[in-house]
Amino acid sequence: MVQVVYIDDEPVLCRVFARLLTRSGLTVVTFSDPVEAMAYLRTHEVPVVVCDYRMPELSGLQVIDGLERAGAFFIVSGDLDAEALVSGHPRVTGLLTKPSRPEVLVGAIRAVLAEGPVS
Repeated sequence: MVQVVYIDDEPVLCRVFARLLTRSGLTVVTFSDPVEAMAYLRTHEVPVVVCDYRMPELSGLQVIDGLERAGAFFIVSGDLDAEALVSGHPRVTGLLTKPSRPEVLVGAIRAVLAEGPVS
């Protein structure tokens, strides 16, 4: 079962994080196209989604708002204003800054997985 979906419009970052998460023992699927990711998430239950905030087609918030259901949803961003934009969003689990230290990302994912299903 896929534990994490990682969405970022930069394919290089998708590859880097896929390698990192896989080495950490997590099962990950990556998407550089947020529309394709949304199609996948509509038909697969995934406990954790990590999504870039700013992408050409859709923002991370547009992705989460476009899904009827989602597990834990982390926004990743290097934008200084991202915290103000995502804080208080009822469906966003947390904000991770970019560049994110690998142990912070893996730790956040493992914490959510240990808690069990998010409703």
